Amino acid sequence: MDISIPTKFLERILKINSLSISQAYDKYFNFWPLFLVGFLFSLLLLPFIGRLATKYGITYKPKDRRRGKDYDNPQKAVHTIETPALGGLAITIPVLVGILLFFRLDAFTIPILIAILILLIGSTLDDVFNLSSKKQLTYQALAALVIAISIIDLSNISFFANDFLNLTTLRWSSSILSLPISIVFPGDLILMIWILLCINSVKWVGGSPGLVESYSLTIFLLLFVVGLRSLSLFSSSLSILIAGSLLSLVYFAFPPPKIMSGSSGKSIYGFLISILALTSGVKFSTTIMLLALPLIDFVYVIIYRYLKYKPKTLPELMKINDTSHLHHKLLKLNLSNVHILLIETSISLLIGSFAILSTGALRYFALIFGLSLAIGFVVYINYKASKKDEKQKESPESKYSY
Repeated sequence: MDISIPTKFLERILKINSLSISQAYDKYFNFWPLFLVGFLFSLLLLPFIGRLATKYGITYKPKDRRRGKDYDNPQKAVHTIETPALGGLAITIPVLVGILLFFRLDAFTIPILIAILILLIGSTLDDVFNLSSKKQLTYQALAALVIAISIIDLSNISFFANDFLNLTTLRWSSSILSLPISIVFPGDLILMIWILLCINSVKWVGGSPGLVESYSLTIFLLLFVVGLRSLSLFSSSLSILIAGSLLSLVYFAFPPPKIMSGSSGKSIYGFLISILALTSGVKFSTTIMLLALPLIDFVYVIIYRYLKYKPKTLPELMKINDTSHLHHKLLKLNLSNVHILLIETSISLLIGSFAILSTGALRYFALIFGLSLAIGFVVYINYKASKKDEKQKESPESKYSY
């Protein structure tokens, strides 16, 4: 992907502390303070947010319709205890503070802040009132529109080579309240669709405890590496800050969960992944690899629901709420929530390692690839061991054993 932001503009806004681009490229550990800030900020916020959500009944109840909405499917809930929502606020708040502290407010950062605020308000209302899919899509589209009319333009796309697909048939520039705006066609239309696709595909991952948090942590860590490889300090700095925040949330959301991201987290994770992948300047094929698992699941579920339920309109398709996602299929194989979390995380790491390889980082590819195989091996051994224990408990001879 390519965005038409002048190099000098990026150099001006991408300054955190005293790090230079060459230092950031050579020394990944220079970013540990940002990771630590995100971790501690989120760690302090989460207990407060959890108590607040519990006090006002902003929770997920097992096998129960949220707020009594008839379009909600209680069978989708796979957690076993009532769990507070709004955990995503512990990620969004550090992101907003981080952008305000570490970056200048310019035509680049202001639209991102506005879009995040729109998603924050809309998704928090969704957590409280369980909004319909049409209302959710409305505030998502508004946030995507803010980015589309900003100077962040999808003017061309690069796939596997250095050849670019030009997406600028028409271009129009102006300003709103002295803030420059830019619209390219059909690039910005594709950009809006891309943002909406990322938001909803990541949201749909969050049906099993801790899954969307661990998956998002994995992707933001990969985006950190990709951002440094492509010399994008904005993408790499924000990615590592978010990764630190998510590490705290993964601890609280790990099965059995003490708190969940809720819509207020899941919507913003997908949005930030789409924006940071875009601003890192990597090829579109690399971005697709980073998001391969949720995107494939999203496309499969849409096609499956269309063929099975045969909705006549798009709103009807959006209202369908069944258990056709990948994590639901894995549950039917008698895998535990922990197994599902580790399986999908290892798959994301495995595919993401090839995304890293496409940037030329052979050592990081080997590290991430090996880590994904190790996680997969541990899951396999634990699954086989648990199955063996079940058989021993069920066998008639087991009651005579000492």
